[in-house]
Amino acid sequence: MKITAQTREKNTVSLEIEAAYAELQKSFEKAMIEAGKEIKIPGFRPGKAPRNILESALNLEAVEHRAAQDLIAELYPAIIAEGKIDPVDYPSVEIVQQEKDKPFIFKLAVEVYPEVKLGKYRGIKLNKKTAEVAEAEVLAALGRLQERLAVTGPDGKKELLPLDDEFAKKVSKLGTLAELKEEIRLALHDEKRAEADADLRNQAIAAAGADVKVEIPRAMIERETDIMLDELKGTLAQSGLTLEQYLQGAQKEAKALRDELKNSAQIRVKGKLVLNAIAGAEKIEVTPEDIKAEIAGMAASYGEEAEAAEQRLNESGRAFIKDYLLRKKSLDWLIEHASVKEEEAKS
Repeated sequence: MKITAQTREKNTVSLEIEAAYAELQKSFEKAMIEAGKEIKIPGFRPGKAPRNILESALNLEAVEHRAAQDLIAELYPAIIAEGKIDPVDYPSVEIVQQEKDKPFIFKLAVEVYPEVKLGKYRGIKLNKKTAEVAEAEVLAALGRLQERLAVTGPDGKKELLPLDDEFAKKVSKLGTLAELKEEIRLALHDEKRAEADADLRNQAIAAAGADVKVEIPRAMIERETDIMLDELKGTLAQSGLTLEQYLQGAQKEAKALRDELKNSAQIRVKGKLVLNAIAGAEKIEVTPEDIKAEIAGMAASYGEEAEAAEQRLNESGRAFIKDYLLRKKSLDWLIEHASVKEEEAKS
């Protein structure tokens, strides 16, 4: 097998490949054997009919087509490696020559990972929200608890329980109102810190991607849309709902939902491309130890042994984890090298 021509236009790589006739003939013999097992010929067990009877019973054109497709699929990994391409979708195939005693020639066209031209990403300016909790926020949370436990009096009016130690004992395992207020403050602080961290990361990706030049392949957006739909299904399942029930309640068609998600999917894909490009530019790498630690952490969260989780994970799963960790490291690097301004806490 050899690649006789290779060109790239934007994100589409076109290749012309030539394989020896002997390779095609070998694939044809395999296809004949498989077809012989699948067809029923009176008087013979599957796969046991003589060759001449088998040939007369089969559609040889269909077998030749199957042989060609099987050979292309068999050669595809070597084509990707030799052509040094990173496909993001299945290729389209055109057979140019499939004749007896002549080289088998075919063309492939495939969308590949796009070229990313980074803009300014070092020293970007970011604003980090404060995680400080004001007294008014604690009191507001207590007020919501009061509302939840309110009782209706004889006159039909809502009566709130007084905010005292007895109230604290009623709504928690704590003994005093002061302890309850402190617990609420800590919970609000953790929540605001998580929101501030997420906001900072979103800012960093958006800022680093502001001047980036990249043309995103359609297939990558479609795949990310699929991921977002799966995420939505998971969120709905936690509430005991299916996607179909959600669509019915929202009076929305599945296609309309998918179209709505595509814009967000494009933004997410661009973010991933930017982080991968920064990782390449800054020589950020994921080590086997990084992957091992991540698997151990994931296993622990599910109450599983790390060794069992590693054995269960296939190459595709490991590649997914590696890709995720690479982007995570890249984003951490981006924030470490950013100019971050802390938001002042409000009184």
